[in-house]
Amino acid sequence: MDRKSLQIRVLLGAFEFLEKHPLLVKAFLKPAANAPFISSKLMVLFRAYMGATAFEIHDVDMSRGRIGIGGVEEIMAGAKIVELLHHTLDEWLSPGDKKQTLYEMGIKLCSWEVTQALEGGRWAPAVLVPLIAHAEIFDEIRTDPVMGRFFSKTMDMMSRLITDEGGWGHLEFDFDKDPMTVTLHHSQEAAWLGTSSEPVCHFYAGIVAGYASTISGETVHVTERECAACGAPACVFELKRAEKLKS
Repeated sequence: MDRKSLQIRVLLGAFEFLEKHPLLVKAFLKPAANAPFISSKLMVLFRAYMGATAFEIHDVDMSRGRIGIGGVEEIMAGAKIVELLHHTLDEWLSPGDKKQTLYEMGIKLCSWEVTQALEGGRWAPAVLVPLIAHAEIFDEIRTDPVMGRFFSKTMDMMSRLITDEGGWGHLEFDFDKDPMTVTLHHSQEAAWLGTSSEPVCHFYAGIVAGYASTISGETVHVTERECAACGAPACVFELKRAEKLKS
């Protein structure tokens, strides 16, 4: 067994152990994750697996009026801004141009956020980053069951911090499908915009594309196939790698 496989198995074993022992996490690990002088020295994902929530992990800089998580700054008015962007762009652009503009904005925003998180050194230890962000990641998770489970659990935890506890909804990943899919339950973008005859989550589609493209280093195109605004139970996004689009 090579070093990379050993690292993945050890981390996966630790993740699954913690999932099976929630009382241990609640009684001992979570207090440690949030303890003064300890919390500041722990990586974001480690604190999350120890039971800390995104709210507890956030950094608040009162002197600068900033809030962030793991060194990635955020603003709390993001939800309303996306809604206003939809309505403002309606006045200036055609429906097709508006969709593409929101999509590109989502890509650029998420690419920036992921890059900041990975390079900032506070989300995950340096040894973990190459395991989840590299050029062969999508091939590995589809051919190696252990890697698939490890990647899924890592994505679930990051999704919990960013999407669930960030107020965007709840994500589910299916990497076995071809094309791969991401399902967003309780989409805020769909909720803000109301009933529509066509999918409306253009910005979030860009976010998914930006994330997938940044961690893999390749262009990933994302299309929303089902949308809550159209009456679907959830919003479903299909991910297609650029090389497969050409074939």
